[in-house]
Amino acid sequence: MSSCEFFRALTSTTSLGGKAVIVKLIKGNDSASDIVIDGKAMLGIANDAIIEVANKALAENRIVDVMIGDIRVIAEPIEVRPTIIVVGSGLIAKALVDVGSAVGYYMAIVGSNDVDKDAFGNAYFISNDLRDLEKLIVSDSIVIIANEGGKPYDADALYIALRGGARFVGLLASQRRAAVMIAEMVKRGLELDYVLSRLHSPIGLDIGAKTPGEIALSILAEVTMFIRNASGKPMMEVKDPRKLLKDALEGRIQETACSWRPSQFRL
Repeated sequence: MSSCEFFRALTSTTSLGGKAVIVKLIKGNDSASDIVIDGKAMLGIANDAIIEVANKALAENRIVDVMIGDIRVIAEPIEVRPTIIVVGSGLIAKALVDVGSAVGYYMAIVGSNDVDKDAFGNAYFISNDLRDLEKLIVSDSIVIIANEGGKPYDADALYIALRGGARFVGLLASQRRAAVMIAEMVKRGLELDYVLSRLHSPIGLDIGAKTPGEIALSILAEVTMFIRNASGKPMMEVKDPRKLLKDALEGRIQETACSWRPSQFRL
């Protein structure tokens, strides 16, 4: 099993929601991993005995480390959460991985012999081979191509992501470059309506972003808006307190503490 297959399986769990269990199997110098969700092995590696260990870890919400014969089994429960594939190697790509990881997303970084692996310590998966992009993509994939100024392989990456059926494809680009890249995809044989339905470019919400961190924030805000099917409006418009102000001033409503709490990663 390759790292690409594992990340693909991890991405596929996002549509299932709830919790999953990452199972690592170690025998001598060899190791393999699988993901168990709802009692099923996503990669087909874990057998019934190993799935039972995974279920125990999930039920007790803790890491279970046991021996089954001569195989060490380590089962770790995880929250199912979105995965994002970033294509790029510069400051914005790094900021995307760092901010995305802080948000709680599983981040992958893919380049073309230009990724400094030491600079992407928060990435869950790193590859310097653009061919791995095709291996990573499933229908639930979110792909962001983020090379400031653009790189020669951007068009290839964009074509791979769109042809592979990723549900969200973002491209860091100017208005002019976005139009040129759309035209290039049509020249390569993709239907214009299909490209326009999947491609988000220029990627990001208009928050006046200037620095790599701000640009990453604007991009991930749009991605989160897409994932959660939200409006992107300011919260004071969505939940306008002025609608309740008269009742508050007259003492008919009171709330000394907010009842809202952040939820776990459920899509």
